[in-house]
Amino acid sequence: MRYWLSLEVYRDGSRRLRGLFTPVMSARMYFLDFYVYPPLIILCLVVAFETVAAGKLAEMLALVIFGYLMWTLVEYLAHRYVFHHIAGFRGLHEAHHAAPNELIGSPTVFSLALFYCLAYWPIASMWGVRPAAAFLAGLLAGYLSYVLVHYAVHHFGSHGFRLMKKLKRQHALHHHVSQQRYFGVTTAFWDKVFGTN
Repeated sequence: MRYWLSLEVYRDGSRRLRGLFTPVMSARMYFLDFYVYPPLIILCLVVAFETVAAGKLAEMLALVIFGYLMWTLVEYLAHRYVFHHIAGFRGLHEAHHAAPNELIGSPTVFSLALFYCLAYWPIASMWGVRPAAAFLAGLLAGYLSYVLVHYAVHHFGSHGFRLMKKLKRQHALHHHVSQQRYFGVTTAFWDKVFGTN
């Protein structure tokens, strides 16, 4: 598998190029999403709702909710088509299937760039900064819930929570029964819509 290049600084101060996408990430790199995305979501909400007119409040809230719901579709489509069919991503995802408890994921800088280029920038160009920030807040909240749920289904028990038990079961079916089914991680809705459940 080819890896995108990054500069790594070692303890002795030396620097070497290595792959940005490597099969197993350091814990610091893997958990960076949990430190970067919450403040970014809050920033987007502040931008979206700061001094917003009373008549636009419902519109901004609807954009946040729409962004969150859109994430569930993006999650499904990315898992089904990108992670299982596009070469570089497929190799990384195969590594995850081979070792599901390892810290394997995409670097935060990559996901940030995708969110900016594919969501924020186009929407801000068409409708302005505030609507783009509202939509992005929902989209990022959806992504953060995906990262959290995906980690939890692999590393924690359900602790008696019915929803968590259902999500763990669905993801286990994807890993152990059919990799061509059960693509949703945070919801089974799109699997039902597209007949992959």
